[in-house]
Amino acid sequence: MFFEKCETIHIDGTEYVISNSAMVDMWNCKENLVEVFNVLDDGTMEMDLTFETFAGWKKEIVKKLKDWDKLYIKHIKGTYPEMNGHHMLAMKPLTQLVDANLHFTYIENMERNKKEYPDVPHFRHAALEEEFCKYLTGVCEIFKDYGDLKDHFDIK
Repeated sequence: MFFEKCETIHIDGTEYVISNSAMVDMWNCKENLVEVFNVLDDGTMEMDLTFETFAGWKKEIVKKLKDWDKLYIKHIKGTYPEMNGHHMLAMKPLTQLVDANLHFTYIENMERNKKEYPDVPHFRHAALEEEFCKYLTGVCEIFKDYGDLKDHFDIK
């Protein structure tokens, strides 16, 4: 819900379309959350919050939090699936790299533990290493094309 208010968003060269209902819903959630923070950060905590004023302040913050809860439940049911799809596509190179790193680490740990795993096939190590190098190279390409990476990289 923290995207800017716009019809499309560009992440690593890919354009993601944001529906009007999602844009409005995200803006309403964000605006309401800021209202909650404003009630908490308006200075009443340090200055004039007393025994007499506490009940009114508490009522106001509870009302704001209930409003936020209603908007967020609506967001989860309606907008979240759309935006989660965008997030999953945008983060796919990184999640693939994390999975490849995990599997490659597992095979390396198996190879170190000769007692428990005496016959780890070399082709599995080579395949997992190749997979890891492919995904890390992909992430480095993204950093090079859309970020600050200027150094040469050869993962293998």
